[in-house]
Amino acid sequence: MLKISLVVILSCVCCRAGKPGCLKEHLINEIERNLKDLQSMHVHNGENSGETYIRWGKTSCPKESNLVYDGYAAGKHYNMGGSGSNLLCLPKNPEWKDYKEGENADTGKLYGIEYEIGYNKPYPNTFHDKDTPCVVCQSKRSTVLMVPGKVSCHNGLHKEFSGYLMSQASKNSRTPSEYICVDEKLESVPGGDSSRNEGVVYPVEAVCGSLKCPPYVSGRELTCVVCSK
Repeated sequence: MLKISLVVILSCVCCRAGKPGCLKEHLINEIERNLKDLQSMHVHNGENSGETYIRWGKTSCPKESNLVYDGYAAGKHYNMGGSGSNLLCLPKNPEWKDYKEGENADTGKLYGIEYEIGYNKPYPNTFHDKDTPCVVCQSKRSTVLMVPGKVSCHNGLHKEFSGYLMSQASKNSRTPSEYICVDEKLESVPGGDSSRNEGVVYPVEAVCGSLKCPPYVSGRELTCVVCSK
């Protein structure tokens, strides 16, 4: 606003000097320059203001996304009630405030997550009982969507990564978890293969019945894709 006001004053001086159309010309030029500056700021800020998402089973982000932090997948114990049902990506460098040493009663509990992938399905190499890494990524786009049952994105959407749907096993003795999209190019936490079986995730299969078959097939592991726009 200050720049435009100064231009108006200078333009008035210019007009008094006997130059017709001087004010109009300077105002138009200045407004055009300001619009270009605003557009440039919008584009620049947009590069770092996209939606965030978690890439489960990986330690790096896709090339077109920015790394926020990498860490460890964590959640509740597979056969304990209470606590939260969603999985978290915990950073590798936690910070603490007030706390009491030792395990305490009446608290929620977080455990590391292991892959429970028997018979190497649906991955070519065994990752059974290995600890799960994760990474939080920032897309350059404003909307991110996980689509179950797909490995490609719908028209107009950009593919961030694809993989397989995973969750807690479907057993009466298990407590539920959320469904997550685990990358198809799986990684594990170095040294994390002790089979503690605390927090666990399994591949998810389709079951025919109320779920329409075809197109779905009983016993077939479900895919997933994370898309952005």
